[in-house]
Amino acid sequence: MKRDEPPRNAPDPALVRDQLARLRAEQERLFAQLADGEQHFRQLARSVWRVQEEERRRLARELHDGIGQHLTALRHRLESLAAGARESTDIARALELCAQALEETRALSRLLRPQILDDLGLVPALRWLGRSMGEAAGLEIVVDAGPLPEPLDGDLSTLVFRVVQEALTNAVKHAGARQVVVRLALRGDALQLLVVDDGRGCELGAAFSAASSGQATGMSSMRERVRLFGGRFDVDSRPGEGLQIRVALPLPPPGNSA
Repeated sequence: MKRDEPPRNAPDPALVRDQLARLRAEQERLFAQLADGEQHFRQLARSVWRVQEEERRRLARELHDGIGQHLTALRHRLESLAAGARESTDIARALELCAQALEETRALSRLLRPQILDDLGLVPALRWLGRSMGEAAGLEIVVDAGPLPEPLDGDLSTLVFRVVQEALTNAVKHAGARQVVVRLALRGDALQLLVVDDGRGCELGAAFSAASSGQATGMSSMRERVRLFGGRFDVDSRPGEGLQIRVALPLPPPGNSA
């Protein structure tokens, strides 16, 4: 065999190029299917999330407008009876229980879905959330929200509210924070959210490992919700140095909230 001659059993270069081209085409097809599947999964997950929020809204209204109104009427009736009774110890106790049940019903209604979010919008709802949670827990919560697009997409408003609610709950229950700052602003075509607390902080690797094993779900649930809407979720924390959560959420195109 001469030096310049190819080996007798060498594959045909044209055949090799054709096989490589087919492999690349198949690879691109599979990647396209994967991307389509991921997009379909996101749309399905967002639909499930919307159904959950709508159910929360319905239950909150039923608690507020149904059971809450019945308890209010019962309280007024008991007050009328107490005013004309000589021995009102039992009625006074019934009034106390009624007032307690009414307050718990209202609190549960607000926890499920605060009516202020639907009636007045995201910024007033965040200020109410910070004020109510701060007063209940005895810490300072500062909410700084700049001008936002009007009207703001309803799904986006709910998402931001839920992320802030979860972050504040973590700060109150787990971080031992004394102060929390919430900042929300429009930057270009995205909403930028920052939540900072001065609590005890955490080891992020351990926190996400605990979340993946089902021991804690706050951090992971925030991250997954943000990702469902094509957003970016970043968290920075070290033991003893507090915690920072940064979220960037792209605004949906005009007329498109899907």
